[in-house]
Amino acid sequence: MEEAAIAEQSLIYWDHGYNLTLLLSLAIIIALFASLRLFAGLVSHVDSSFELTQKDNTAFGISLAGVVFGVTIVLVGIIPSSWTQSLADSLITVTTYGVTGILLMFLTRIIFDRWVLYRFSARDELIRGNVAVAIVDAGNVIAAAIVISAVTSWINTDSLDGLFSLLAVYIMSQAILTFVGVAHVRLFGKLNPGKSLPQELYDGNAAVALRFAGRRIGYAFTIMAASHIMVYELYSVSELLVQWTLLSFGLLLGMTLLSYIAARAILFGLNVNDEVINQRNIAIGAVQGVIYISLGLIVASLMN
Repeated sequence: MEEAAIAEQSLIYWDHGYNLTLLLSLAIIIALFASLRLFAGLVSHVDSSFELTQKDNTAFGISLAGVVFGVTIVLVGIIPSSWTQSLADSLITVTTYGVTGILLMFLTRIIFDRWVLYRFSARDELIRGNVAVAIVDAGNVIAAAIVISAVTSWINTDSLDGLFSLLAVYIMSQAILTFVGVAHVRLFGKLNPGKSLPQELYDGNAAVALRFAGRRIGYAFTIMAASHIMVYELYSVSELLVQWTLLSFGLLLGMTLLSYIAARAILFGLNVNDEVINQRNIAIGAVQGVIYISLGLIVASLMN
């Protein structure tokens, strides 16, 4: 009887401080999540309600869906592994990391538009209803979210001390993803004379968009793998940043080679470039994109 009474008491035990912190932090996360549509509209200077309900803009919907999913990934990463701070400090930390993560995601869109899709305005194409651009935009946001979530899970988000580390690794990861994106755009032009990747997206080639978005997400998972290898130390961030950069480049090269081999094996006997670029075969583009994502996940899991 005593054991049953003790078990019953343990089931209904309530730690007021811990649970209040947990509930209020959850409320902050939900508030951040709920404000996405308004925030996305303000950043893009677009009336999201009009685009979604009046125009039935599929492209805008895909882009917003990517933002929603990306922010979800970021918010998962900011949840502290333990709640050892005071109530006020915990709420400040969750709010700061949450807002910072969301702002960094939208900054990623600006960087991507400026340096990779530099030949046209992604915002204008989304309003025009360009689904290919929407797919790439969603993939880019999700890729950024994966990296941000990996970093916030890697550092100590129980305090604000890790904020500098988050910003430093974010800058590094964006530099790598931008470099790889620009290199891919140039390689695309060399392998396909008379064509360019931005132009294909501008013309609405969804097959190319799916392949490119999948590649970007796969690369993000590969960069995330570095957090599984290195142990975070607050006082050696600079050294860790250099190691993360070198390790990321090495993993990206390995993942690219594995993706090429896997695509050859899975799509054996097919002229993939002709199918994706000239025939705009969405099925082939989707398969290639998923191959990149899958191998990125495998690399990240192997390094865990």
